[in-house]
Amino acid sequence: MVDNPETVTGGCMCGAVRYETRGESFGVIHCHCQSCRKHNGAPVVTLAGFKADQVKFSGDERKIYESSPGVGRAFCGKCGTPLTWEGDGGDLGPIIEFHISTFDNPNVLVPTAHAFHPERIPWFDIADNLPRYEGFSGNSPLLRHGPVSDGLPSD
Repeated sequence: MVDNPETVTGGCMCGAVRYETRGESFGVIHCHCQSCRKHNGAPVVTLAGFKADQVKFSGDERKIYESSPGVGRAFCGKCGTPLTWEGDGGDLGPIIEFHISTFDNPNVLVPTAHAFHPERIPWFDIADNLPRYEGFSGNSPLLRHGPVSDGLPSD
């Protein structure tokens, strides 16, 4: 579990879609999967996950694109800001993972792992000592701690 304030708020760039989370995030991760990267247009995406019943949206209705069966990726219909990954969290039930930079104060949500590290863009690696997992952290093999190398990754 990630310690964070009782309520964390956020929203899109134009302010049309707002949200509020209550309670602790079940995890904050850097995701390197191709789908997350495409949705956000970035070499890596940092997501903070919550059970769906911990989340309340307000303002405009978010638009949801079904990127694969059972997976929704929400965004603002006015400004286009990517907001969430939404789907089945297994034992957690329905979950909503927010793009970290859409929080009003993202500093309170600190990443603890990297997911789908083998899908990363080879020339991009984050210089931290967090664990890197083959898939979702906790559900897949741990590959390493820390970056691939001191310079450009060799694999």
